[in-house]
Amino acid sequence: MSSSYKYLCLLNSSILIPFYVTFLLLHLTILVTGDSPQPYLPLDNIALNCGSSSESSVNDTNWTADINSKVALQDQYSVSILSTANEASTNTVPYHTARVSRSKFTYTFPVTTTGPKFVRLHFYPASYPGFNRSNASFSVTSGRYTFLSNFSGVHYTDPLGDTGYAREFILNVEVERKNLSITFTPSPHVADAYAFINGIEIVSMPTNLYYTAGGMNDLDKGFNYPLQKETALEIMYRVNVGGADIEPRSDSGMFRRWLSDTDYLTDARPSVYQYNDSIQLKYNNDTRYAAPDVLYRTARTMGPDATVNEKYNMTWEFPVHSTFTYFVRLHFCQFIPIISQKDDLAFKIYIANQTAQSHADIIDWAGGYGVPIYKDYVVMMHAGGIDELQNLSIALHPIQSNNAFDAMLNGVEILKFRNPGAYQDSPTSTTPPSATSSKPKLLRLKPSSQQGATEFKTEIEILSQLRFRHLVSLIGYCNENNEMILVYDYMARGTLRDHLSRTDNPPLSWTQRPFKGLLHVPFPIGQLY
Repeated sequence: MSSSYKYLCLLNSSILIPFYVTFLLLHLTILVTGDSPQPYLPLDNIALNCGSSSESSVNDTNWTADINSKVALQDQYSVSILSTANEASTNTVPYHTARVSRSKFTYTFPVTTTGPKFVRLHFYPASYPGFNRSNASFSVTSGRYTFLSNFSGVHYTDPLGDTGYAREFILNVEVERKNLSITFTPSPHVADAYAFINGIEIVSMPTNLYYTAGGMNDLDKGFNYPLQKETALEIMYRVNVGGADIEPRSDSGMFRRWLSDTDYLTDARPSVYQYNDSIQLKYNNDTRYAAPDVLYRTARTMGPDATVNEKYNMTWEFPVHSTFTYFVRLHFCQFIPIISQKDDLAFKIYIANQTAQSHADIIDWAGGYGVPIYKDYVVMMHAGGIDELQNLSIALHPIQSNNAFDAMLNGVEILKFRNPGAYQDSPTSTTPPSATSSKPKLLRLKPSSQQGATEFKTEIEILSQLRFRHLVSLIGYCNENNEMILVYDYMARGTLRDHLSRTDNPPLSWTQRPFKGLLHVPFPIGQLY
């Protein structure tokens, strides 16, 4: 196939998909090395191959040996074991070796710069000499941030086919710190519990990549939400819409992996793959490193038939946990030749069944044709219990425009807030309570926030005097080292607000309501009038 082919539009067909993927892979080198901006050069770029005594280079990543490295290791109670998995089915770095321990251990990484960092934790759950894989249970923390709690790699990875995988986080390194420490602690309530880790990556990023001055649109509260630097994030999904997988070495310098959107599409009836190899992309300071060049050259649209498009929403669904807050970033770049002016194409955007944009116009947002842009949103997933998975949906629907009745999307990122809001809700459902104790719920005031200090004191004074079966009890509180924490009884069946406004049950009719209420009144019905 000639590399001079400039624009491609393919209908969504199982026959055409193999051709499309082959075409994209053949052009990958051109896409990455053409008119792309220079990749970001992270000043901190650490890759530690845990349990290894020799350095390795895989896919342009240089993995440092665990032994005799600049990384400090602290093991307070016993010596960690450098081990190779008994049934290792892969020789891929860093999954072939691991550091394993039944006691707490800490890695301390020297960092060159402050600011936000990617922290990637690589796991290959397997049985190691003297360590049964079913006993792996541990937490991973960094300072006051908890990355993983009572984590069992076995339960997480078995549905994926027992392969190595990474959990990826974003953490801000504060000005006064010269290093980044990561601690692995075996679960105290699990017999013979141990912690393990196969590899750790720490990569710096531009300070405005996620922590932007403009904030993001909070869909629940209806106002702009400023993302504080104290907020830690976990990357849940990173998707190249309308394109193939993008490997870390083809990212814009931060070694991120982007997956194809095919597995997440739930309704894309006659949708179309869009691809433009000839357009000169025009980046600004905000989007220069936001995503790799290839992501903005590929997209998915609904199709050429306006009648069909009117009858459906082009929809993606991403499984996430309930009760958490999520940061959703949508990437756009208008490169279709017939769409070059404002009002040529407009559409609606729905996120988690809420209207995120009633009139999305990429040209209007970006200020021109071929200009990458992204939009950020915050959404709280309300329904269901803490451990329950539900789908976070993203849906597009066209509205009447000058040139096309269609919708378009280039990329999606979904990140989980690890400490949202002024107070941090800390569900503890993964920790089994004892037979004699109640399950606690923590409410934590963000140390840097001045808002809420008075309310914190008032709650302690009032709730400490209340004891009633239908009210949560204040178990305790903490006000030390700039930490303000309230400890409540945890409401396993949800709050009153959950039952009144966050339920999937149909509302009672006005005829049913008074009779339903009578069932809960402690008087004979004859006495009520």
